[in-house]
Order: sequence, then structure tokens, then C-alpha cells
Amino acid sequence: MMKWMIFYFVFSLTLIFVNGKCNFKQISSISSGTSFGMCVGYCRRSILIKSQPKYQLIALKEPNYPQNQYPTEEKRFSYTEKQWKQLINLLNVKNFEKLNETIGCPDCADGGAEWIEIQCKNEKKRVTFEYGQLIKGFEGLINELRNLRDTFQI
Repeated sequence: MMKWMIFYFVFSLTLIFVNGKCNFKQISSISSGTSFGMCVGYCRRSILIKSQPKYQLIALKEPNYPQNQYPTEEKRFSYTEKQWKQLINLLNVKNFEKLNETIGCPDCADGGAEWIEIQCKNEKKRVTFEYGQLIKGFEGLINELRNLRDTFQI
């Protein structure tokens, strides 16, 4: 009986460890974007930075609804492992997981919204906040993602 209890305990710990929360090695992508609800034209702009299967940055702009004069546009850029490591070093994964999915009143009175999404091996977390604002403890990450969106805009 004692052997089964020890086996169950070790097995449970293994499951918790394997299926645990996201860590740096499990992050497969970081994306960030902006949107404006009451808008005609290109109302949503975003970037997706991927580490797998190869490092790359994908910039996207799109309308809120289908409009012939504003087709969705996408462009891919190279991104290095060094750039990736610098970016994820700005992220405190444990604290990011604790954030609410919505902070403040994004896009209230058409003020716009910003978001950051972290994709891990087994989960994804998106946090949406008011356009132009910062989240305490994530100022460096937000500013870097804004710089990347400006640099790689299409």
C-alpha cells in the first residue's frame, strides 16, 4: 500500500511539472497589436514574433470588416535568436499569467485597445488594455513591442 501511495505522489508531481505553467523555454510566440472599434480602413495592426519552426516576425494590418479597398495585408521579416532572447527577457512569465485578461476600459469611447498575447506549448494568454497605456511591471516589454510594431509596420 505504501508503494502505491509513493507512486501516486511521484506521478502527481510529474504531471504538475510537465503540465505546469508556461516558462521561457516553452514560449513559441509573442504577439501584440492595436485595434479601434469605430473605424473604417485599416483598424487593426499587429505583429507576431515566432520562435518555431524558425525565428520570424509577421506584420499584419486588416479592417474590422471586409472592405475591397482595404484587403488584409501581411509581410514576413527575419528575426534572430538573439532578438528573440532579448524580447523574452523583458517578460516576467509568472506575473504575466497573473494579469487579468482585460485591464482598464480598452476601446471605450473609441479610445482604442492594445493587446499582448503569449503562446506557450500548452496554453495561450492574452491581455488587452487601453491604447497608449502601460501595465505596471511590463513597461519595457510594452515599449519594445510598440517599437517593433512601428519599425515593421506595413
